[in-house]
Amino acid sequence: MRISLSLSHRNHHLTLPVNVNHLISSLIYNIVSNSSSEYAERLHEQGYRLDKRTFKLFTFSPLIPVGHRRWEMNGDGTMTTEARNVSLLISSGKAEFVEHLVVGLLHQPLVQIGRQRFRVETVKKLDPPELGDDMRFIMLSPLVCSAKRDGEKYPQYLMPGDEGFERVLLENLLGKYEALHGQAYEGKPELYFEVAKEYFERKQGKITKLITLKEGSPDETKVRGTLAPFRLCVPKELMEVGYYCGFGGLNAQGFGMVKG
Repeated sequence: MRISLSLSHRNHHLTLPVNVNHLISSLIYNIVSNSSSEYAERLHEQGYRLDKRTFKLFTFSPLIPVGHRRWEMNGDGTMTTEARNVSLLISSGKAEFVEHLVVGLLHQPLVQIGRQRFRVETVKKLDPPELGDDMRFIMLSPLVCSAKRDGEKYPQYLMPGDEGFERVLLENLLGKYEALHGQAYEGKPELYFEVAKEYFERKQGKITKLITLKEGSPDETKVRGTLAPFRLCVPKELMEVGYYCGFGGLNAQGFGMVKG
């Protein structure tokens, strides 16, 4: 299920850090905590476990200025828009997450992202799309695909066309499917991923984006993901998992969200 939030502010301009993902993620946990602090803590600390892996099974979009406005990048690591309203899409395959999110919003008409305060104007459930086994999507946020080799401390970020990209993406979907449904996916599915050719050529192959998480803190991390329209072929059941829970990794940090 997907929820759309419309947020308003009173300033003439809205300025936020460019690397705002961590602040939005924290906001979502705070909202859920208003409904159930126990569930929010369990989700944050443990998530939905599958062997040694954990999945949060939710993702979210960047803040989208309303009224055909755009973000203007400043030279100090911030971005500014003249839009008086911004929208935020939050998505999950877990009904209990969405329920806690909506109930939490009823108790919190005012929310804060960084130093900026917003009023929650509307909370809207979005109609589900018709999903099949061959879909074309636009990425709302970068798709992160990574693998850690034996003996290496840090993961290697994989891009479309890299060896192992489709395998890692499929394994991630299978893990989420099992964590979501409580049982493994039956059969041996295949996955095909292709970046839109015209977009790739227009961007001269520059289809990645670098985002910093927890900027300025001891836990600062730089993450590189793919940001481009793409075609995906995979069984419908796994397509649904990716659409609602996010494709790739770090979904609860705002990565891997798409629209049709």
